[in-house]
Amino acid sequence: MKMKRAVIFLILMVMGIAVYRAFFSTDRYTALNQQVSNCDGCTVKNEETAVDIAEEILFETYGQSRIEDQRPYEVRLLGNKVWSLKGTLNNSTVEKLVSGGKPEFGGTFEIDIDPRDGKILKIIHYK
Repeated sequence: MKMKRAVIFLILMVMGIAVYRAFFSTDRYTALNQQVSNCDGCTVKNEETAVDIAEEILFETYGQSRIEDQRPYEVRLLGNKVWSLKGTLNNSTVEKLVSGGKPEFGGTFEIDIDPRDGKILKIIHYK
């Protein structure tokens, strides 16, 4: 009987941690510690700089709260040539429903940045 309780407790703890991470993550992006290599003149050498540039453009274009609701962002360095950032659908919609607020339904953003000069190669927000 004690073993059964211990197993149930362990399962509930793991589920609780997973729910906490899914619902209450405050990180801007999931850090993979990627960096551009073999590019002496590159201006966007790491994830943090790519996120800073993306947020500046995205906040102005789509609104800060709409973009921040898509945190944590997915940040990938593709072939050492493009920083690709994507928003994630999170549970802010559920939180707004529970608290009586009006949720915003919709998709996420995608933005691609050239690491050499920081130029925006692509920007889109799905519905």
